[in-house]
Amino acid sequence: MNLYKVTIIPKSNFSSKLKGDQLFGQFCWAVRYNLGEERLKELLGNYEQQPFIIFSDAFAKDFLPKPSLSSKLLNEDAKEKKQNRKKIWLTLNQLQKGEFTKAKTDDEIKNLDKESIIIRNSINYFTFTTGDGFDPYSKDEFSLSSKDIYILLDEEQFNLSDFLKVFKFLSQMGYGADTTIGKGVFEFKEPKKIDIDFFATTFMALSAFSPYGLKCKKIFYEPFVKFGKSGYDRAYTNPFKKPLIFANSGAVVVFDKKQKLQFIGKAIKNISTYKDIVHQGYTILLPIKDIQ
Repeated sequence: MNLYKVTIIPKSNFSSKLKGDQLFGQFCWAVRYNLGEERLKELLGNYEQQPFIIFSDAFAKDFLPKPSLSSKLLNEDAKEKKQNRKKIWLTLNQLQKGEFTKAKTDDEIKNLDKESIIIRNSINYFTFTTGDGFDPYSKDEFSLSSKDIYILLDEEQFNLSDFLKVFKFLSQMGYGADTTIGKGVFEFKEPKKIDIDFFATTFMALSAFSPYGLKCKKIFYEPFVKFGKSGYDRAYTNPFKKPLIFANSGAVVVFDKKQKLQFIGKAIKNISTYKDIVHQGYTILLPIKDIQ
């Protein structure tokens, strides 16, 4: 499988955070609309044995997240806990050299993301009124700077040309919630192939994943609870999926000996009334410096 980095440039605000598993779900819809349902079924039919694509979360342009490790393992000054929490970005080179104390803040790298609360009003679409009176609710909205997304692609199953076609459609369709009112639209640059040696003992996860059944020496992670929903054609009849508990991006996995690993995790099924749904429980692995 080949690793690519795609830089996206948001053209509207987003109503959902850019997470790898949700990107995968929407990419599958885009495959269906562009290449047909049979092609999607073919790709998902082999997803438990060999995924055709795995998406990372979105990260600040040219940076990656600091590993989910204690201050001691990161060699940070424990007295500066408050400042250390804000230092969350490292370069690929720094991660591979173990230079964790060089992490930078959003302000230092000019990652100008903003989160705001938007007030809306519930409407009864049968009467086109607000019902008994003023019925407001709040919703998070995100203004994002450019982001990097990593993609692990099995080009024997799904070639780069098809990826570009489908991803362009997704970028115009919009990502996440509220795409029908123009949220989540972006442009993207040509994918850049990343050549790195995946032979290592210690790895960092680039998206939330299922660690169930993973055989490793140690794992360090923050939990992430996923409350998923089906979208598009399936958004109007019981769209809710079963909640999932993942290890979040930034998790560190340590093995007994060096090995070549590009990804870990599993495909997740049987989480919805729609039995054909497949959820990305995989993550791309990035080899990093061994921790002491």
